[in-house]
Amino acid sequence: MTAMFELILQGITLGGLYGVIGAGLALTFGVLRVVNLSHGELITIGAFIAVGATALAPSLPLVAVVVLACTACAALGGLLQVAFVERAMAFRDPMVPMLVTFGIAVILRNLLVESAGADLRGLNVGGLAQVSLQLGPVTIGALPVVTLGIAVIVFGGLASVIRHTQFGREVRALSDRPDIAALMGIRVARVHIKVAALAAGLAALAGILLAMRASVSPYSGVSYLLIAFEVVVLGGLGSTRGAFAAGVLLGVTQVASAWWDSNAGLLYVHLVFFAILVMRAMSGRLS
Repeated sequence: MTAMFELILQGITLGGLYGVIGAGLALTFGVLRVVNLSHGELITIGAFIAVGATALAPSLPLVAVVVLACTACAALGGLLQVAFVERAMAFRDPMVPMLVTFGIAVILRNLLVESAGADLRGLNVGGLAQVSLQLGPVTIGALPVVTLGIAVIVFGGLASVIRHTQFGREVRALSDRPDIAALMGIRVARVHIKVAALAAGLAALAGILLAMRASVSPYSGVSYLLIAFEVVVLGGLGSTRGAFAAGVLLGVTQVASAWWDSNAGLLYVHLVFFAILVMRAMSGRLS
């Protein structure tokens, strides 16, 4: 029972990270109705900005590194929205913005390789990576617990912003009926830019948390995008709360499957995703 409880705790902490990975994509799809295929590259860029900042200024506090990386990625996300995605959204065909974001992803990936190289990088968090917490008979690392705490704060903050602020009311209006929201005086393009910037900032935060736990490379964006996509689909397209629950489900699945099959990797995670989609299709609830 102790081993089972420890596995569940590890899965929940990993699932919180997966939820953060999918949060930005869920927000983008829920409001902009765009499947942003450059989301994985934004995650990777956020990680590399944090790694580069710590290399250039080793004395810089970790909080300042996080703020710097998230702000830079938020600015990049807003710029890309203004320059490319917003114009692609003017077309009725949803494939147009999807293809545009795919092109952006390819360009960002190659620019990152050109500027930073293709080597694996990690973010040094000092002694935090070795600290363990004792919860009764269960021992768990402090870093995964911190990651879970950050995930809870992120999703709680998102829910509070969307529910209790003017920006949140505009976001809900655009998510529900964008045509009527525009008629009521909401500046649609400006809200789109803010949402894209917020989603990119969340992607950077996910990249930093990933770099704290493991190494990342400029080519990691594809695998991160796949996880984000599964989190968003399982959690309900556009639902941030659902993204957190789906992330926990996938995290527990990965940790539990690694216990009985150490070579499985993400196989059982993808199988769970596929099985849930099949059950939804058979019950008529796929939409």
